[in-house]
Amino acid sequence: MTARCKENDPRVIRTRRLIRDAFHSLSKEKKFNDITIRDITERAAINRGTFYAHFADKYALMELIVEDTFMTAVYQQLQSQEELTPEALRSLIIAVCRYHEKLSTSCKRTAQAVFPLIEMKVKSQLEQMVSNWLVKRAGKPEEEESIQWAAVMVSQAIYSAAYLWNAKGRKPSAAVFADEILRFLLPGLEAVIGKKVSLRFLAKRQSEF
Repeated sequence: MTARCKENDPRVIRTRRLIRDAFHSLSKEKKFNDITIRDITERAAINRGTFYAHFADKYALMELIVEDTFMTAVYQQLQSQEELTPEALRSLIIAVCRYHEKLSTSCKRTAQAVFPLIEMKVKSQLEQMVSNWLVKRAGKPEEEESIQWAAVMVSQAIYSAAYLWNAKGRKPSAAVFADEILRFLLPGLEAVIGKKVSLRFLAKRQSEF
């Protein structure tokens, strides 16, 4: 959004919704590269000046949609878990799996055209979330660099593993897959935060199947 727009203004919210709805509608009919600003403004019944008051171009619009869609999926899965726990990491892995699944089914046409943008944005969001968790858990500001590297590695691992899970047919289930990935992630995280992260909840979960 450009500096001319106030995010909490009801008129801004309404206009952004019109633009996003128009884009979603068009993405079902055309590939991303074929959608023009004129297409969007005509479908949304707004003028070009109004569009550019909110977005620099269609890539900026797509970036916002990617971020909002991903974070909505994550928050729904995490259910306000704000601490680094095995359960929170497991929920995050499942959320990323579900996000990849949604992209490859309902948003396949658009996702293929702007995959690099989607990948960059989602990885950035993941890295920030994991970094915030690690800082809270470790409580050691002097280890900021180690935490940053750990956040990069964990976020990359989760994203890439979930992508591969989706590409290979989404088997086993996202929940079982998340449990398996955690067995690789948790030991490495212990070295960074200096605290034991129990795997007992995984054993308990597996006994329920």
